[in-house]
Amino acid sequence: MTLRENDPRSVGGYRIEARIGTGGMGVVYLGRSVSGRAVAVKVVHARYADNAEFRARFRQEIAAARRVSGAFTAPVVDADADAERPWMATAFVPGVTLADRVTDSGPLDWPSLRRLGTELAEALREIHRAEVVHRDLKPGNVLLLEGGSEDGAVRVIDFGISRAASSDVRTQTGIVMGSPPFMAPEQFSRPREVGPAVDVFALGAVLVYAATGRSPFEAENAYLAAYNTVHSEPRLDGLPVPLRPLVSACLAKEPERRPTSGEALEMLTALPPRLPGREDGAGGPGPVRDPARERGARPSPGPVTTPTVPPASPAPPSPESGPPGRRRHRGKLWAALAAAAVLAAAAAMAVRSDHAPTSAAGTGGTADARAASRDVPSGWKPWRYDPRADADENSGIGPACTPGTLGVFCSSPRVALMRLDPATGRVDWTKPMVGAQPHTFSLSRPVVHDGVVYAAAADRSEGIDAFGAGTGERLWHLDGPVGTYAYLSGVLLVRLDQPGPSDTARYAAYEPRTGEELWRRKLTSGSANPFHAGSRGILYADLRGGSGGIARLDARTGRTLRTLKAPQGDLWLATVHDDTAYYARWEGGTGSSAALYAQDLGDGAIRRIDFPWSVTPEAPPLVHGDVMYVFDYDNETLLALDLKRGKPLWTSSRSLRVFSEPAVHGDRLYVLLPDTSVLALDPRTGEEIGRTAPAFDTEGRSFEELTPSELPPLRVGGVLYAVTEPGVFSVADVR
Repeated sequence: MTLRENDPRSVGGYRIEARIGTGGMGVVYLGRSVSGRAVAVKVVHARYADNAEFRARFRQEIAAARRVSGAFTAPVVDADADAERPWMATAFVPGVTLADRVTDSGPLDWPSLRRLGTELAEALREIHRAEVVHRDLKPGNVLLLEGGSEDGAVRVIDFGISRAASSDVRTQTGIVMGSPPFMAPEQFSRPREVGPAVDVFALGAVLVYAATGRSPFEAENAYLAAYNTVHSEPRLDGLPVPLRPLVSACLAKEPERRPTSGEALEMLTALPPRLPGREDGAGGPGPVRDPARERGARPSPGPVTTPTVPPASPAPPSPESGPPGRRRHRGKLWAALAAAAVLAAAAAMAVRSDHAPTSAAGTGGTADARAASRDVPSGWKPWRYDPRADADENSGIGPACTPGTLGVFCSSPRVALMRLDPATGRVDWTKPMVGAQPHTFSLSRPVVHDGVVYAAAADRSEGIDAFGAGTGERLWHLDGPVGTYAYLSGVLLVRLDQPGPSDTARYAAYEPRTGEELWRRKLTSGSANPFHAGSRGILYADLRGGSGGIARLDARTGRTLRTLKAPQGDLWLATVHDDTAYYARWEGGTGSSAALYAQDLGDGAIRRIDFPWSVTPEAPPLVHGDVMYVFDYDNETLLALDLKRGKPLWTSSRSLRVFSEPAVHGDRLYVLLPDTSVLALDPRTGEEIGRTAPAFDTEGRSFEELTPSELPPLRVGGVLYAVTEPGVFSVADVR
């Protein structure tokens, strides 16, 4: 675009050559430095230069762009927020916007669409790691590089209305910032409270646009588009089937139901490089398969209504029972809550990444969205893996496995890590232990998160190795010996000291992908694993037994932000959810609990919730929305509690022996049964939806000989993965 009469000929020493575009806050020019370097110079409109609000917002844009500059954005070269007309210069990136590309050439083919989604999700992950929220991701702010180099084909530009998570600058009253129809519902209803989830919503909308040439909430004008976004289900017709589960999850109305940008990246990298039936991988989505219809109608199992009245109080536990760390249960006590942290992270990931959009009334998404979210991937067939085949003859220990969206990852006495293909169950690759002798130390399950797998070091130093989940490439190594480790609030948290008689230990936090040490500190706690994940980069540390109370920490720096007084008594901090701590109260050291205490970690307020009978919540309970699901190990019973009313909702039938922790995925709650079948329940009523066939033959083994699973079933799309004592298996979801 040629320069206009009133356009500047020089800004900040940069010679202005042409207009690139005009935005809501200013004009973007093509400029040249003294050395001839091409830059994009953004100059705030004159009418906004004297407005303190917009000047502050422009300072935010400069700060945000500088924080996330790198492989996914245009790096900031120079800026002056105090100039008469504030300006910012970034490296000039030759290319076209996604909006122009679709307008000129039509929707993207599958390989281009898959690459766009992967690189966009990776860009958002880095933006969110820098604690920045873009808030205006749209096709016009996605730049496609000319040629699509090996260094990436996508750049995210224009941080004009972005803000740091800690920023105090807020949207003015009555002004909605963003670009319908790529804005999330909360940007219309509560714009002061938006977080990274709005960018994930926009990612889903941008992918629909790239695949179909329209927004999922397309309308005649911005007002109708805003209405559709808040009240209507997205239009996903024309979207390739493999993308529908992810896009449906991204476009969920409630932000807490959406995947994080890292989880979206993990789902996108797992997509097939080619569409089924297309040799070149290009073209449109093709017809939508309905596997249920292809198989013919299946008989619907009659629902089993669970009692709403709690069962009679069971006999008291044996005297050897006690709080976690001091008691032994045949159901395999969590030796360290790190395993529970992995479980919680995996469950949360699956909940968000598979959940279809829900209406304002919370009744679920469209039938099309629900069906698409349960499609099985191309090439998948039910499989099972018997760990006894890889067990060490002398130790008798088989692999410890953790399922994830990119595969099932197992460690054994002789193998540091191996990946089972999620479609076939075959071993894809292995990382053998150094030397011929098996492990001499405790075997722990691999930790899987955000495309990285953490496992016991292959050099037998009792350290940690980090591997890429897809390729098995070792990313970094931490020398041992170390204690437990877990992924919490965006960092890998490691106990540097081995468990011992002292309650004081050293802890360190590491950058998950690089192994860079972020901080380390020593603290005293009566808990073997005192850390719990909070919201948006917050950690909570249980300091009871030391300085006392619950400390709120910055996960990236380890700095203590505040400390709250904890409830008094013999309480176990069972879990933290939505910045609320839930404590189980032990009865005279028996390990059974008569009540639960919920503490708001904002104001410190505490309330008691009585259990209907004495339960044994040996592992952390699952909190989903306003409901807590507690697995009572002593009774093999699942209890659902309404946390708002403090009342039991339902309990599973006493004739139905639950054999694992529960997991909620979409509109279903899943548990394992002793015969290695997966049971699906309605999480609101406890009614049975259906169950899968047993994966392993447990005939001839008594109930007492079997061990409950430490992990709940994981659902990815229309496939369930489960880890049981007899082995690991994958089956189609209950229809």
